[in-house]
Amino acid sequence: MLEDTGWPMANPRGKREASRALALGALLRKLRRERGYTLDQLARLIPMSASNLSRVELGSQGPPADEVIERIAKALDTDATELLQAAGRLGGGESFERAVLERLDAIGRDVRKVRDAVVPHGDS
Repeated sequence: MLEDTGWPMANPRGKREASRALALGALLRKLRRERGYTLDQLARLIPMSASNLSRVELGSQGPPADEVIERIAKALDTDATELLQAAGRLGGGESFERAVLERLDAIGRDVRKVRDAVVPHGDS
């Protein structure tokens, strides 16, 4: 039998992700209720299971992938930016992955410009 030490269990996701999950969940529930949807109705529009949507709203799991958040925003007829920001992701309707790839492309262009300025043409 396990002894109760009185210490709360550590959150494996960490406090920051737990806070984001709760913030996103509270916002989703507020928007869903404002639009008059039940969990089942909204879940069918996304699509995702109502039980999974409930866990997202309760903040009992981390925020879902950007693409899922964007589907939820579409189903709620709202801008994805606010939901992505609540989830701790980039706003502006772009996914974190897309933003990283765009930044990497820009870095690659910068590196090529420096290389072209330093290395004589034809010696690459």
